[in-house]
Amino acid sequence: MADQLAGDQARGLASRRVADELRSQIASGRYPAGTALPSYRQLAAEYKVAVNTAMAAVHSLRDEGLVVGKPNAAAYVSDLADQADTKHELRSLRTEVGDLQRQLRQAGADLVAIDDRLSDVMARLRALGG
Repeated sequence: MADQLAGDQARGLASRRVADELRSQIASGRYPAGTALPSYRQLAAEYKVAVNTAMAAVHSLRDEGLVVGKPNAAAYVSDLADQADTKHELRSLRTEVGDLQRQLRQAGADLVAIDDRLSDVMARLRALGG
């Protein structure tokens, strides 16, 4: 049990080391946005780690949004500018949704006031025999 725990910790450290190295290579431009990372086997050979360790490193970069890809397919470096644009667009859309909700509430209140006035006018018309 202790040996298994030690092995898991060593793999975790190794995958973090590989992920850190890949992260710095992405930041330095060695792997520009849109380019594929080497295969898991190539990464394992380059960093002298198990294929599963290389896979774990790439998965952690996926979780951070630095790379995108599908299972059993190449991992591609994300375009961080596109991510920033998307985040800005999301904020903008959320603000617009909030504004529209406020307008809708106000319009609902206005409709209630109009309905009340209409009821009052109708009652006065009936009272006058019209």
